[in-house]
Amino acid sequence: MIYKIDKVYRHNYILVLCLLAFSCNNSVKETTSEKSVVLPNGIHLTVVKTNKYRTSVGILTNTNYGTTHSYKYNVLLNEPNINWSYGSGEPKNLLFCKDTTYIHYVNKNSYPIKVTDSITNTITTKYTHKVENMYQKYIDKRYFFNLFGDDFWLDITPERYNKIKNLCSEYVIPNDNELTLSQE
Repeated sequence: MIYKIDKVYRHNYILVLCLLAFSCNNSVKETTSEKSVVLPNGIHLTVVKTNKYRTSVGILTNTNYGTTHSYKYNVLLNEPNINWSYGSGEPKNLLFCKDTTYIHYVNKNSYPIKVTDSITNTITTKYTHKVENMYQKYIDKRYFFNLFGDDFWLDITPERYNKIKNLCSEYVIPNDNELTLSQE
């Protein structure tokens, strides 16, 4: 009986040591930067970028197991009151037309690829990432001093954006150029 209890304690002790050896402390550091400019058309533009760094360090080994970086942009326009926030998309240009506003941004999109193993005949899914130009049109359906209704961004085609580009005023949005398109 005592032998069995000692064996159980020994296994628990080894399990606790293994958990401590392979456990990590996760720390998150978040920084925010803000750039404000007045565009030539008189509209006040504010770009807020939030960077988040997540680091995993071993508790006993003090080994850095990696740091991941993510960011988020928020584009604010004053008069008209417009807000754009699209996760990890990086804003590039604003297009002001008579009736509405358009935005051009770059986003890293993920696409699944099904791969068949010829030996085991199993299908696995892998993901490929591609940086692409994206375009959206601002739709404002708010009314009564903007208290009711909704406003949103609607995806449009690159052809539509390029067609109206020459008829409107386009301005560059200040950003850190973390995402760039590769020439294929």
